[in-house]
Amino acid sequence: MRAEYDIADRFTRAARERPDATAVRDGATDLSLTYGQCLALASQVAEVVAAHTGAGQCVGLSVRKSPQAIVLMLGCLLAGVPYVPIDPHAPPRRRRQIVADADPRLLFASADTAENWPEEDLGALTGLAPAGTGWSRQAEEILAGELLVARRDAAGSPDIAANELAYVLYTSGSTGVPKGVMISTVNAGYFVDWAAAVFPLRPGDHVAQHAPLHFDLPVYDVYVALTSGACLHLMDERTVMFPAAAYRFLRDRGITALYAVPSALNALTRRSRLVDHGLPRLRQLLYAGEEYHVPQLRTLVSALPEGARVANLYGPVETNVVTWADVTPELLAGSRMPIGRPVPGTDVRLLGDDGVPRAASAEGELIVSGPSVTPGYLHDPGRTARAMLGLPGGDGRRVYYRTGDFAEADAAGVLRFRGRRDGMVKTRGFRVELGEVEAAILAHPGIAQAVVRPVPHPEHGTVLEAHVVPDGPGAAPEASALRHWLTGQVPGYMVPATVTFHEELPVTSTGKIARSAVGGAAG
Repeated sequence: MRAEYDIADRFTRAARERPDATAVRDGATDLSLTYGQCLALASQVAEVVAAHTGAGQCVGLSVRKSPQAIVLMLGCLLAGVPYVPIDPHAPPRRRRQIVADADPRLLFASADTAENWPEEDLGALTGLAPAGTGWSRQAEEILAGELLVARRDAAGSPDIAANELAYVLYTSGSTGVPKGVMISTVNAGYFVDWAAAVFPLRPGDHVAQHAPLHFDLPVYDVYVALTSGACLHLMDERTVMFPAAAYRFLRDRGITALYAVPSALNALTRRSRLVDHGLPRLRQLLYAGEEYHVPQLRTLVSALPEGARVANLYGPVETNVVTWADVTPELLAGSRMPIGRPVPGTDVRLLGDDGVPRAASAEGELIVSGPSVTPGYLHDPGRTARAMLGLPGGDGRRVYYRTGDFAEADAAGVLRFRGRRDGMVKTRGFRVELGEVEAAILAHPGIAQAVVRPVPHPEHGTVLEAHVVPDGPGAAPEASALRHWLTGQVPGYMVPATVTFHEELPVTSTGKIARSAVGGAAG
């Protein structure tokens, strides 16, 4: 790996330069760790991880957002062993699917969520300490009391061994099974180096860590902050859920940098005191994950301190961020925000319906090549092959990731998002395959057919509505009961906001469901 892309080395240098500075503060407890403590703890975790994993093996992290989780992530990077973040509060079915696919050698879990893993042999963390070393008293107090671990039989993956992975992020899959996006050390390091240069953080910055750790936004928060000497403030899940509480957190902590999805920022402007009292110390706000509609964005920007920088970042999980645009008064006067210009070193093109890449003043599917682009999907060569496109290039044949997003470019090369033509949408900042939601609904014994559609929403950007056909008279549950049942099958953001029952769904001349014709009153 090229030295400038080594996140672990950059963190180590930052910790040694400022060992007494606060690195991480927990939002739910009083626990704070200095850079020196983080490095010492992460080094011990790295020793344990390295001692108990082999070639092609990974580590599962089903840990609540906490300083302990950050230490585990850093420890895996220091050990050169990829980690797989797993939402400890996700439905059991989804967690089991991820573990079955990733097959982690070690599975760490927060002690207070151990009951979520009845099938795993979780035990005390101290039992894995390498022989003859043991844990320091500090590690015993900070890590061992909060974390449990299962040592699993894992064969090791050739995909992991071949790609020098930093981590694997699982996203929604069209078949109903989550797919693991492999992110290599170079992929992650290239993004962190670019982001640290374009959106720098510095000692004295107070950075809010807003998104869940199994999402891709925290890569900026955690690694740019902790390689720059800034203080990372972890916003616990309950605080994030309530806009008024989130606003108080941001204001009381003197947050200077925030990265979040537009739906969360919309909730702050609508249901907190942000518009009335502002965030006087905020100097940088980044957003990504979905389109921010200009009227709501204007409201947000008007509440921020004069001179605060606001930027729109674009890129699927598979590519990291590949385009960006500063939000300026001129752009706010328009109707839609552009996704901006490509990140240097990244080749972004527009693929026409005829399969020919377009240049400026064109429209087409965004395809991306460059050092931040994933090597593919874990254990799924077929999906990887379908997502990648080879085009002639200076080095023979260059591989591009097909985003499925459509955009147009003006004569100056500025890109504007124009939507999707497949079944993938963004809701509340999360990417969702409509097919996965439909597959979950169809798993209910009382449902024969299901179509899920995205509909615009003023706060969340998009919400989902379900249209279903019962499997016979009296077979289907009430709409509210079906939605409640779905909370045990998929994450909350994938549960449709409304359910409408139909006797039948319209079909095309070929017998396929005519999705564009599906509609009706909500149930």
